[in-house]
Amino acid sequence: MIRSLLRIRNLAALVAVAFVVHALGFLGLGVYRAIEAYGPFFGRGAGEAHPGQHIAESVDALLFSLVLIVLALGTASLFLTKPDKGEERDMPEWMRIRSLTELKLLLWEAILAMLVVTGAATIISDLPRLSWNHLVIPGAILILSVSYFLLKSTEPRH
Repeated sequence: MIRSLLRIRNLAALVAVAFVVHALGFLGLGVYRAIEAYGPFFGRGAGEAHPGQHIAESVDALLFSLVLIVLALGTASLFLTKPDKGEERDMPEWMRIRSLTELKLLLWEAILAMLVVTGAATIISDLPRLSWNHLVIPGAILILSVSYFLLKSTEPRH
C-alpha cells in the first residue's frame, strides 16, 4: 500500500514538472508574439495590418502559461507537501490547496479567465468578418460561469 502511494507521489512530481515545462513553452511563445506585435514600433520589420491580433495572441499564451503554473503549483502542493509541516506558509492563501475539489475550482476560475481572453483574441483577429460562429466561446463562458456560480453557491461555508 505504501509503495503504491509513493509511486503516485513520484508520478505527481513528474506531472508537475511537465506542467512547468509546458508553462515555460507558452511563456516563450507569448514573449515571441509580443515582440512580433511591437517590433514595427521599434523599427523591426514591416508594419502589420493587425498588430492587435498579435498582442491578443500574446496575452492569450501568457495567460495560458499562468494557468499551467497554477496547475503545477496546485498539483505539487496537493500531492508533494506533507500536512502540518508548515511548507504551505510560503504560498499565498489562494494557492493553499487542501483537496482535489479546491484545485478543480481554482483551475475553473483560471480557465474562465483564459477563455475570456481567447474569445477576445478570436474576435479581434476576425473583426471585419464576424459570424454566428463567434458566439460559441462566449456561450461556453456563460455556461461555465453559471455552473461555477451554482456550484459555489451550494458549497458549505467555512
